[in-house]
Amino acid sequence: MRKKILTFILAATMALSFTACGESADAEKESAKETTAEPAKEEPVEEEPAADVTYQSILDEYTQKIADATPGLVDEYNAEAAEAAGDINKLAEISTAKITKLAEISTEGITKMAGLMYKNGDEQATYEEWAGKLTDVYNQYAQQITDAYMASAQQ
Repeated sequence: MRKKILTFILAATMALSFTACGESADAEKESAKETTAEPAKEEPVEEEPAADVTYQSILDEYTQKIADATPGLVDEYNAEAAEAAGDINKLAEISTAKITKLAEISTEGITKMAGLMYKNGDEQATYEEWAGKLTDVYNQYAQQITDAYMASAQQ
């Protein structure tokens, strides 16, 4: 049963992540249509030399982001769950919202990995291997929120 709940939460999270990405692109298109015909003057921007971006560096960066975000999200869940005690649907909703925040971080990292794959001309299997590693990190930390949910749901 626990695995079914986790699977459902993960599936819902990924669906929300992809939906959110699509809405952002639509908003940008609308914003571009509304701009005036007179282009703004661009100031020269000094670019910093790009560090060597690798799958490992992306994995490390987003592992850290997920690890840093998780304790705060667990605390937020616990605080909000205390107010919704006894309402299993509300607890599940709160849990899903917190897990979605982790999914957004993970999705951002996986998107960077996809960009690296296209930039380098890497094989799909290479990308999938590294994206899988980041997904494993996400699942590991999302489990902490799920554990908090399960503990509050059983009270």
